[in-house]
Amino acid sequence: MLNISHLNAHFLHSTRFALQDISLQIKPGEKVALVGESGSGKSMLAQLILNLNPHIAVQSGSIEFENKNILSLTQKDLESLRGKDIAYIPQEPLSSLNPLHKVGKQIIESLYLHANELYPHLRGKALHNKAKERLAELLALIGLDSSLAHAYPFELSGGQKQRVAIAMSIINNPKLLICDEPTTALDVLVQRQIMELLSSLAKQSAIVFISHDLGVVREFADRVIVLKDGKIVESASSQRLFNAPQHSYTRFLIDSLTLPKRKALEQTDLDSTRQDIVLRARDLSVGVRKQGFLKSTYKEILSPLSFYLKKGQILGIAGESGSGKSSLALGLLHLLETKGELYLNEKQVKRTKADVKLLRKQISMVFQDPFSSLCPRFRIGDIIKEALGKLPYEECKKQIEWALEMTGLDSSLAHAYPFELSGGQKQRVAIARAVVRKPKILLLDEPTTALDKSSQKLILTLLLELQEKMEMSYIFITHDLEILRILSDEVLILHNGVAVEYGKSERVFKNPQSVEARALIEAFFGSKDDKGEQKQC
Repeated sequence: MLNISHLNAHFLHSTRFALQDISLQIKPGEKVALVGESGSGKSMLAQLILNLNPHIAVQSGSIEFENKNILSLTQKDLESLRGKDIAYIPQEPLSSLNPLHKVGKQIIESLYLHANELYPHLRGKALHNKAKERLAELLALIGLDSSLAHAYPFELSGGQKQRVAIAMSIINNPKLLICDEPTTALDVLVQRQIMELLSSLAKQSAIVFISHDLGVVREFADRVIVLKDGKIVESASSQRLFNAPQHSYTRFLIDSLTLPKRKALEQTDLDSTRQDIVLRARDLSVGVRKQGFLKSTYKEILSPLSFYLKKGQILGIAGESGSGKSSLALGLLHLLETKGELYLNEKQVKRTKADVKLLRKQISMVFQDPFSSLCPRFRIGDIIKEALGKLPYEECKKQIEWALEMTGLDSSLAHAYPFELSGGQKQRVAIARAVVRKPKILLLDEPTTALDKSSQKLILTLLLELQEKMEMSYIFITHDLEILRILSDEVLILHNGVAVEYGKSERVFKNPQSVEARALIEAFFGSKDDKGEQKQC
């Protein structure tokens, strides 16, 4: 079905080849995974298959789909191919959805674009009814409520946006589906549902699956291709590659699955160490205020909950997509409206401008998506400087260099732009911006989700080193329960906007009390042994 032969390509502004002598073949119904670190060329190769990136120049080679060279097709032929025969699920759902259109309209757009070819006998109302029927079918398949068809992208969680992007791609039952990190932002329950959906689609479509999650790749792919610096270093069946990797780089990727260890925090009696509590929430709820014609109404999206955070402690927050994890983070910074009580160093934070300003000096946030959390028009130094406010130039320069050094980046990167950095480097910049103000609490919203396993391990190691050096406390939001089990002292599990489990990490993972928490933990660790490793690995 797809035949890539001796492909060499580079970016237009660079003479260095980003893809070198790439050759691979994909048969109908085959599931092929592309793995490698950030910057290895996985996404670049995927985009070239559909000729999506105008900044990539092909030097030599060919990409043939059903014996047609994609690189020589006209724009009209490419438009006919995209979305009908070959579909692409992008890595960043936040930037792939139009913020001005409701998600239902965006999902069925591709169906209307190819209606003449796919449904030549349908017109007008009959075509509209077909689109509505297909939309309802897809929303059920991806596990979204039908009411969300009328929502805008900003009203959805990261995982819900990713599912919408998947629905947009599969609506026309393409022959080849290119999945660029399709489960990155999803919790384990939805991830399993999506992987089952992709497996069922593989009966009628070939799938190119790009992922840094080697556990998912092992279970899903028939064949695995390993890329490093734009070259294929190993290609083998999934079973052979994981059981007997031949290349040293492949062994390095598999070894990266082992997470860094953390020294356990000494557990002392809460009443005797009240002065060590840096943040406390009492019956804190989070919501949004909607302005009506005559009055505004407060809609609660996170029910009242209570927790505390000690100095040097890591509080892990987990839950399915849309459970309220990011809403809680935004509520703690008063970026969403809250009700209830919040205490910083045992002093109540009131909703005055002065108290909120003090709160945001003490709590810094690292956002989920390093690609969209950095302004593309600012240099790295200016991005970090923005967090410092009005400081003398020399003092700013020292602080920027210190933040870059603390996060393991070279000071020369202060003059670079975000697009010149890899995903792992972007996330380090986001962390540098957060720690440059020397906060007491770091609020981390999925800080390793968009990274490959080796970069993820480096970032987690960095965060543990920073915590020890700066004596910070962390609130760590993630879908990866293995990270929480190893790193967190306390765990808070949310489900549909309600706190269903809260307690010591060891107790929660060994003996969860709520049905929802037990289901989430069993879904994640169901195929793992007591050490958290794959049984067959």
